[in-house]
Amino acid sequence: MTKSLDWLPVAQVALRDISGIAAAASIAYGSWLVYQPAGFIVGGFIVLSGVVAMARGGI
Repeated sequence: MTKSLDWLPVAQVALRDISGIAAAASIAYGSWLVYQPAGFIVGGFIVLSGVVAMARGGI
């Protein structure tokens, strides 16, 4: 009897996405701790760069 591992690629993609979101949130929060408006600027820049990458087909 073999177990089906069809869910494994989906889990890997989900883990990659969650890790990326956590990293972006940590960077934005860290910059917010230094200077509060910088947190919003950095967070917005991260979102904007993700949108541009998706528009170009990079993600």
